[in-house]
Amino acid sequence: MSTYQELMAGGLRPNRARIQDIANRCQDAELVEGYTSGSIVTPGASLRRNNPSRPFGGRFTRARPQRSPDRERSIYRRRTLAATWPMPPFMAGMLTTSQVAYARIVADEVHRTGRCDLTLDEIGARGGMCRKTAKRAQDRLAELRWIAVEERPVTGRKHLSNVVRIVSDEWAMWIKMGPKPRRIGGHSCPTTGNQSDSFRSERPKRLRKKVPIPKSP
Repeated sequence: MSTYQELMAGGLRPNRARIQDIANRCQDAELVEGYTSGSIVTPGASLRRNNPSRPFGGRFTRARPQRSPDRERSIYRRRTLAATWPMPPFMAGMLTTSQVAYARIVADEVHRTGRCDLTLDEIGARGGMCRKTAKRAQDRLAELRWIAVEERPVTGRKHLSNVVRIVSDEWAMWIKMGPKPRRIGGHSCPTTGNQSDSFRSERPKRLRKKVPIPKSP
């Protein structure tokens, strides 16, 4: 504690020696006279701050906990995804409903693009779960060594989304043998015959006139 803080904590009026010490250093004669006569009284200062400043939380604020606007619909969507058998039954039996729903979304992205680079917020929105539940599902599958998670940190900015790849041979074979996604746009239609053939078949045949052959005498 400094000398000034000690003086402020104890008060200046009853301590004449300390007042005289301050008066010798001060250049303002009126201020010295006020402290000496007692017209200026300094109350004891508190060593404790009345309004402490808020600690700096960093550049990025903490995300608020997610709450589904329709809880029943989120549960239905999560259970529906888990009931589509995205992996072999012996693997799905080791996971919860939310984890199987997470596996369904990852399997669809891997089947479509070869990897899953969706953010945890996007996976949670599709699977009817919060971001924390999606993170726990990702950690569970990585713990079982069924997926490989590649983190992509960026210095000074927000990190890129993780890249998830399936490393389990049984799961990869299950996805490969599963139904193929339908093509977007267009539809199959039966082929028709050649127009020239149909035109030729519809054209009437010409009648040939029989020329009489003269008989020999």
